[in-house]
Amino acid sequence: MAATVGVAKSSVSRQAIEASEEELKKLCERRLEGMELLVLYVDGLRFGDHQVLVAVGVDEQGQKHVLGLAEGASENEQVVKGLLEDLVGRGLKTDRKYLFVIDGSKALRGAINAVFGPENPVQRCRNHKLENVSGYLSEELKDQVKAWRGWKSRRSG
Repeated sequence: MAATVGVAKSSVSRQAIEASEEELKKLCERRLEGMELLVLYVDGLRFGDHQVLVAVGVDEQGQKHVLGLAEGASENEQVVKGLLEDLVGRGLKTDRKYLFVIDGSKALRGAINAVFGPENPVQRCRNHKLENVSGYLSEELKDQVKAWRGWKSRRSG
């Protein structure tokens, strides 16, 4: 398509990369002091050879906001602590409690305690817990759990 309007494919790719980098920079540098958040989700996601830690906040209206990203070799406490300290540096309040939802990682819990204090409630993500427990089940029981989860989500939705 680019060739039909006289634009080189490499030019389009370069422009897309530059635009993506600019948007990512805006996202990772924006100020957070105006946000009234109740819940903070912190988790690591793997993209090929890269581990990316993500912090997502949920405000009083239930709206989700990507707060920040950090790349690391794993969900280690130093990387998570750096991500959380960056959020605080950009204005996220530390003088109030949040509900933190994590996958059960001790590194995540340690970083939360170090930056926000141990008095904040931490909940284990239900999906992570179900995935971990399912690993110990027979295939037949895994199918039953999957069927129950589907029924439960249809019923509550």
